[in-house]
Amino acid sequence: MPSKRLIPGSQSLNIAIISPSATLTPHFPTELDIAQQHLDAGHTVKFFNCTGQLKNCDHNPDRSPKLCNECVGRRQMGLELLTPTVPCHSFSEEFSTEVSIDFDHLKNLLAYKIDNFDIGFAAYSSLVSNCRDPEPDLIQHREQLNRSLQSAGQTYFQTLELLSSGSFDRVYAFNGRFAALRGVLRACQKNGVDCYLHERGCDQQHFDLFKNELLHDIQSTEQIILDYWESANNRPDRETIAATWFQERVDRVEKVWHSFVKNQEQGRLPDTWNPDQRNIGIFCSSDDEFVAIGEAWKNEFYPNQVSAIRQIAHDLLKTNPEIQLYLRVHPNLASVENECKASMLSLQSPNLTIIAPDADIDSYQLMKSCEKVATFGSSVGSEAVYWGIPSVLLGPCLYQGLGGVYRANSHAHALSLLTQTLEPQEKTGALKYGFWFQTRGYPHQYYTPSGLFDGQFKGQTIYAKPPKLSPWARLKKNTRRILSWRSRSGE
Repeated sequence: MPSKRLIPGSQSLNIAIISPSATLTPHFPTELDIAQQHLDAGHTVKFFNCTGQLKNCDHNPDRSPKLCNECVGRRQMGLELLTPTVPCHSFSEEFSTEVSIDFDHLKNLLAYKIDNFDIGFAAYSSLVSNCRDPEPDLIQHREQLNRSLQSAGQTYFQTLELLSSGSFDRVYAFNGRFAALRGVLRACQKNGVDCYLHERGCDQQHFDLFKNELLHDIQSTEQIILDYWESANNRPDRETIAATWFQERVDRVEKVWHSFVKNQEQGRLPDTWNPDQRNIGIFCSSDDEFVAIGEAWKNEFYPNQVSAIRQIAHDLLKTNPEIQLYLRVHPNLASVENECKASMLSLQSPNLTIIAPDADIDSYQLMKSCEKVATFGSSVGSEAVYWGIPSVLLGPCLYQGLGGVYRANSHAHALSLLTQTLEPQEKTGALKYGFWFQTRGYPHQYYTPSGLFDGQFKGQTIYAKPPKLSPWARLKKNTRRILSWRSRSGE
């Protein structure tokens, strides 16, 4: 497999960790872990963070002062655990963002760039995730969208200024998809400085790194998957390891995220299930993460999943009424209310059975009982290949080039694939996908997880300590306390 060494050789490095938020575990402890590993190697590490200067925070979109103070306090405690001491610098509130705002049309927003920074996509990605809506109303959410644009501009220009000194060899940041964090990545790319984006790894004991590209970049992540597989070519247990990932999905094992099927009744099919008819399962995706990545994720022949399903059901009813479609709405949407979900649940056609996201129908039993499945990029598409079920892919995704799926290239082609009798394809591509998910990442050395969102760094739970005050701020606070006490005591 690719090298698991985070620290290259004995080379001396100057490291910048740009960390707008210290809110989330395991991501902030991961940054501390990375920092300590570099410090152990004798490298120089500096943190750059927000203490309320950014116009928008994806983890505090309502700009609650309480949450902001808790974030500052968590960072303060975490940095105090590093040895030796690491300098921490705040963003500048007065820094000119130089961005356009007030976009009323999505096309114009997504086309908006600064240099080669896709700032429109970046801000839209944050808005979609905060609203949990793949098609949010830009006018209704104008204020939040504009703040996302401004925060993206802040981090982009300030990272450019930071890197202009030429003193940093490597930058770390979280994920890179969101507005402010994508600004960091694009500034590094412009200046030719390596940017490592960290994310969860194969399990709670590992974190992963993506060098100079988003995890969501289809071509680069596909190459990473292939490299993992080829590097393990001499391992006799390579396929067994890959198979474990698929089996654990069926068994509801929660390794890096919630299992969306854990509340489903194993083996249960819809009450209307008829094994004597042609049954096709359609597994929709939760679009939040991928809808605002870039043009590579644009579906070339369907504007969205609802339109696709409506058109497929309508046309198949005319040409192949013997086919029954079972739409499994993604369980991740159970607690979400938006127009896209409402439109999907309201679809009606005699050949379409809709399974609500909170229904206890077993997704895997449905998958294995169908003649074939169709997906828009859900992992179910690759999982079906592994389990020997013909899989039709109706949209772009990370595994589209690995093989094993039938890729539709138009609506007519999709109908042809859905109506034909298809044979299961060779499953090596699915094994490559599963092997990467089962092995990817670097082991934590100082962070010990106790759950998906809990753990300790160097044996300490990081909590929000009151932020340190300057001498002048302490004097003002103490003066207010004394005056308040005198007022209450009648002096």
